[in-house]
Amino acid sequence: MKFTIICDESGTENRHLVIGALVIPRINHTLLIEEMKTLKKELHLRWEGEIKWGKVSKKYIEKYKKITEWFFNHLKSNHLKFRAHVIDTAKKEYREYGEGDKENSFYKVFFHLLMQCIKRLAIEEEGSNVLILLDDKKNRYPFRLPLLKKTLNKALKRDLKLHEIVANVEPRHSSGNRVEGLIQIVDVLIGAIGYVRNESCKLPNASPAKVEMIGFLENLIGTKFEYDTNAGALFNIWTFDVTVPLEKKKYYKKNRPIT
Repeated sequence: MKFTIICDESGTENRHLVIGALVIPRINHTLLIEEMKTLKKELHLRWEGEIKWGKVSKKYIEKYKKITEWFFNHLKSNHLKFRAHVIDTAKKEYREYGEGDKENSFYKVFFHLLMQCIKRLAIEEEGSNVLILLDDKKNRYPFRLPLLKKTLNKALKRDLKLHEIVANVEPRHSSGNRVEGLIQIVDVLIGAIGYVRNESCKLPNASPAKVEMIGFLENLIGTKFEYDTNAGALFNIWTFDVTVPLEKKKYYKKNRPIT
């Protein structure tokens, strides 16, 4: 079965980074886009315009509620899944994870999120083929996306004995003529989770609209964003401790057979 995984990340300037992924059967992707286009038109929002957490305000909140309610109706109907990892970037282990390179740390975390998504698909859906769409961003290393594809396929071959599950990793725009509309949904969800995990909602200058939006989303989901959920949840939040893969890497290096 063919799947599309659509990903985005919250503001990297905050202590707790949130990365999110929508996992969608590819046939559903086109259907969801068409529905979202119709809904945005009904709400007098341009398709090319960007829906994002940063724009949640008194002016837009009712429109954002309608769009996210539409999304959660599809989630509850099992037409897609959502997974988010929360990472404490202030820990020294986060820097160590990328060997002192922030960009490398960031993509290693993305690698782990995608591995969790794809492994579950590969186990549950024999013959899975995955297209990964990431929010377009500038990278210091120009071949970051091809490297991510190669690394994922190599790890999946090693762990599951499956070949070339990842068809490609491609950039997508969150606004403009070539917009990938569902990235905007991911942006709103990870923004809300990040607002809670970074305790921005407790600040004196917290946005009343954002606090209201968080309450609305938590009510739709049936969980508070400060909690992790179980791995099989359709809306999954998990605090990713980079110490675990670091210790595994150190153990492997220490016990690697000498050839």
